[in-house]
Amino acid sequence: MVKIMKKDLNYFKKLLPKKLTVEIHKTKEGFWAKIKNKEFSNCYTQANSFCELIKMVNDAIYTHLDIPVKFRKKSGFYLPDFITEELKRKHWEDVFSNIIKKERLQKDSAVFQLNSSKLCV
Repeated sequence: MVKIMKKDLNYFKKLLPKKLTVEIHKTKEGFWAKIKNKEFSNCYTQANSFCELIKMVNDAIYTHLDIPVKFRKKSGFYLPDFITEELKRKHWEDVFSNIIKKERLQKDSAVFQLNSSKLCV
């Protein structure tokens, strides 16, 4: 009896590596990149801007792994570490600012319990 694999979102997420190593080059025309992970040998892409290059790297991975378009947005998106860290920092600044605003509207002082977190910089 042959077992048929259900190719749902979880199936495609498992195909994606946790991290990518990407070699990026700037040229007069824009940028080009080589994806260095061994499972993506000979996987290159190019773009006019750095932001577009990041999108194109993700598209190259999805295409190489035959991930259907309907699952791509929900599968995740690769970003450079420095961008991810900035987004985390900005997110927590916004959350903290919103908490302070809410507390100030209700009373003149507030007490917060602070816990160690890898997300805060």
